[in-house]
Amino acid sequence: MRSKGRYLFFILMAVVWMGAACMLLGILLTRQHIPQKTMAQVTKAPIEKKTAYLTFDDGPSVLTENYLEILEKNHAVATFFVIGEQLDGDLVQVTKKAIQNGNEIGMHTYSHDADKIYQSEESYYRDLKQTKEEIKKKLGYTPKYFRFPWGSANAYVQGFKKNLIARMEGEGIGYVDWNVSGEDCVGCPSVESILCQFRKDYKKYDDPVILLHDAASCKATMLALPVIITELKQNGYSFDVISNRKKNCHFGEY
Repeated sequence: MRSKGRYLFFILMAVVWMGAACMLLGILLTRQHIPQKTMAQVTKAPIEKKTAYLTFDDGPSVLTENYLEILEKNHAVATFFVIGEQLDGDLVQVTKKAIQNGNEIGMHTYSHDADKIYQSEESYYRDLKQTKEEIKKKLGYTPKYFRFPWGSANAYVQGFKKNLIARMEGEGIGYVDWNVSGEDCVGCPSVESILCQFRKDYKKYDDPVILLHDAASCKATMLALPVIITELKQNGYSFDVISNRKKNCHFGEY
């Protein structure tokens, strides 16, 4: 009886060991067929690149040189939408310097006079053509974009906007709006009010197009700019010119 009991014990132990060995083999084989990403569960999603597009309207002006110094010091670039009739005297060289520093030049009409430019599609087209010719003659530069004074949603242009845009795009020139504004040409803005307006919206976008102004009266903008650039950098944004944005910034589309 003892011999028989001992025999059954060895059989039972053999079965247990064989079962354990099969389980271990199954685990090893299963691990070989599980994708590494599923096994580890540690693969990180790619970090989205964030790029800010600083844009300045209404220049060049006596402040343009200051803007260029701030941009260069902070290793940033911007797009300047210039007024054609202001490309004169020393401001021609200043604007050439902007181009040499890697900034982009766009058109913001020749006169910025609503009564002239918004009379009709033809009047606006002639104005842009004059602006383009002035930029080419004085800067040796061909602009790729224009910006409507007061943006593409302003009441003046609605009657002919669609035709004008198609006409300009047919000549390889697009238009640019914005999705973040410092509201720096409304009333008498302070540095604090400009920063408040900027902070209200820029984090909504990985590619914000930021409207600021380069008019002689915009000294508060000049003082706010280093803060804006620093804050963008601290939040992971780099800087580029508008022609490198994947999609043109249009109101309602962004």
